[in-house]
Amino acid sequence: MIAKQRLTNLDKIMLQLTPRVRSIIIGLLLSDGWLQKRGHWNPRIGLKQSIMNFPYIWYVYNELAYLCSGQLMFGSSTLRGQIFYNLTLQTRQLACLMEIFHLFYIVVDNKMIKVIKEDLFFYMDYIVLAHWIMGEGSKRNKGVTLCTENFTLPEVVLLINFLIIKFDINPTLHKEKNNYRIYINKADLNKIQPHLLPHFVDHFLYKIT
Repeated sequence: MIAKQRLTNLDKIMLQLTPRVRSIIIGLLLSDGWLQKRGHWNPRIGLKQSIMNFPYIWYVYNELAYLCSGQLMFGSSTLRGQIFYNLTLQTRQLACLMEIFHLFYIVVDNKMIKVIKEDLFFYMDYIVLAHWIMGEGSKRNKGVTLCTENFTLPEVVLLINFLIIKFDINPTLHKEKNNYRIYINKADLNKIQPHLLPHFVDHFLYKIT
């Protein structure tokens, strides 16, 4: 394992998000990623993936490596007697991530709640959408479904409006049991596919091809 150089507080303050990395992180938070923040400490970004998705988390790690203090962390969990292996990425606690914190989170009774705010519209691009699909998209009827169970119905509707305006497509709202999901049909997926491909990891190409 390669040891990383220890950064001073000034070094950490000087670290900034590139537009590309900002978009990747936003895509992660729309899907499997999370943000941690304790009290007055700066936030950090985390992502856990099954070992089977190593090509994806390795790609993300290489993009975000300059924000991380260490390597990917290996772990495991047990479900119904079966062991599953995973890898976790975690960034440093950084001031530059406060922008992402304010974009996605509110604090209610000292608890952080992830929400979809109108300001997210201005950050939406094909990099965001690509990572959103890679993390939470599933192939369906030659289109793709985006899992949005962690958001309220008004928030899902807001996300649909972002997609309509930003990408000139017509996604629809689907209800499955008590959850709401977003469906992008085959024609619209074919329309945006050329813009998504440069940002897709080969491992997940099956979701949009």
